[in-house]
Amino acid sequence: MVGATLYPLKQPAWIWALLFLNGFVWPHIAYWLAKRSQSPFLREHLHLQLDAASGGFWVALMGFNPLGSCLILMMLWMNNIAAGGFRLFLRGVVTSLAGLLMGLLVVRSFLHWEFNLSSDPVMIYAALPMLVIYPLAIGSITYRFAMQLHSQKELLKHLSRTDGLTGLFNRSYWEERVLALINQTQRSGQPLCLVLLDVDHFKMINDTYGHGRGDQILQQIAQCLQVNLREHELLGRYGGEEFALALANTSLPAALATAERLRQAVATMNFADEHEPRLAPLCCSISLGLAPWQPGISFLEWQRAADQALYQAKREGRNRSCIYQPQESP
Repeated sequence: MVGATLYPLKQPAWIWALLFLNGFVWPHIAYWLAKRSQSPFLREHLHLQLDAASGGFWVALMGFNPLGSCLILMMLWMNNIAAGGFRLFLRGVVTSLAGLLMGLLVVRSFLHWEFNLSSDPVMIYAALPMLVIYPLAIGSITYRFAMQLHSQKELLKHLSRTDGLTGLFNRSYWEERVLALINQTQRSGQPLCLVLLDVDHFKMINDTYGHGRGDQILQQIAQCLQVNLREHELLGRYGGEEFALALANTSLPAALATAERLRQAVATMNFADEHEPRLAPLCCSISLGLAPWQPGISFLEWQRAADQALYQAKREGRNRSCIYQPQESP
């Protein structure tokens, strides 16, 4: 496009060589420099400023041709605003003016120059591909960035909700979901049960085999629990070796049956060392405490009731499920 605008002006060969270097050599040099820079982002901002300056330079050499000047400045300023917002756009305008002044100085010193305010059909046809291709390229890049941003946003959302070791819901997000279940239960009147479960003698496992082996066991137990639960049954890691399970629309006998199924599934597992498969696998068990939701109690009271049932299972010998039994006040 610039070449089609320069051609009627009969510019010397060195101007064409400069145009070739600017259009076909400089982009590769800029890419090479950015890849090897310690701060590629800032380096590319500098390159965009140099591009804006070169745009002003070619506007002067094109004799301020309206079509060519508007198109090249629009492209370069669009780059600036897309890469650095309004601030980089203003810097691009300033550097374009500096390039324009440099171009005028070169023209006055070495070239015969005149205004070139008309655009013949060759110039128009040469500008048409850029008018079509460049906005499509910008749109494609913007769409790709938007998809990357969406993907990163979803990843951050996932990381903020899940436990890094087991992949289950973390405590804060699990409690948020359970509070929503409580509100739903209060409206519908459907039963809701809470199950707290704890790995038996887990401190001894860590002390004997190391925390790495303990982490593996927690991961394997989490996988076992997930396999034996339905999708709507809300499982989370409550902290340390303790897990929490909320069973919506589930009566107390059904919740006890679910708890027993989980307990038996863990008790029959062989926990092999993923890094040392030659070592003998370990056996583990879990204790579980159940508490049904009662209208009028707080979430903290509900959690405390399930915790008391869990402690009862521990006191009675572990590897068992216990239901909370409220005691009368003296």
